[in-house]
Amino acid sequence: MVNINLKTLTTCSSTNDIALEGAKAGLDEGTSYLSYSQTKGRGRNDNKWTSLEGNLFLSTIIRPKQEKKYWQQLSLILGISIIELLVKFGINQKLIELKWPNDILVKNKKISGILLESSHDFIVAGIGLNVKKSPEIEDKWETTNITDYIDLKMSLQEIAYEVLNQFFFNYKIWNENGFIFFKDKINSFLKYKMKTISIKFNSNTETISGTFLGLGDAGTIKLASGTDIYEYNSIDNYSIINKGLS
Repeated sequence: MVNINLKTLTTCSSTNDIALEGAKAGLDEGTSYLSYSQTKGRGRNDNKWTSLEGNLFLSTIIRPKQEKKYWQQLSLILGISIIELLVKFGINQKLIELKWPNDILVKNKKISGILLESSHDFIVAGIGLNVKKSPEIEDKWETTNITDYIDLKMSLQEIAYEVLNQFFFNYKIWNENGFIFFKDKINSFLKYKMKTISIKFNSNTETISGTFLGLGDAGTIKLASGTDIYEYNSIDNYSIINKGLS
């Protein structure tokens, strides 16, 4: 197992910023940073992450043994790790969904988000988890927090260790066996599976619609459109077409 070295900060710009500096300086895998507040928290696609005190802001350094083309799968490995932890804490698993590739929802409200930032020999994984407060965010999702469902009597530091231990347990399996080990379990929590969705690509001009079949063996989105099946590992975003089915 990876040796977890958790450093606790009162405040910072972003735990990912601190971890990126550490990774570039050669700090070991498992070096992690928990901050009680952030002034410039961020999410995927440079979206702002609203950092309310009482919630979890955590980043860790990862140095994967897998080929770099597979590194993006770690967002999903982190996602399923957080889901497993929420279930362990006592939240009904039937309420939890994973929105590919990096959001965890409970009762259709966002409770956690993941941000991966990488260089040639490392990844920094940032985890935001709403523990006590539900921030307003600049996208379509309402938010929720752990205490909306359970009375969790744990400190943020204790929760951080739980997150890191669960992730690095799964990370070891991923390094040895690949994504395929987790595919069925992740698909069982996947939001919009077998619904009709519209995918927007990074060009922001091209779109394709079809039935979301779930994730492929490499963690890609599988889409049935007409008589063809497509797999994508890089898109801008996707949305359900018939919102009445969400």
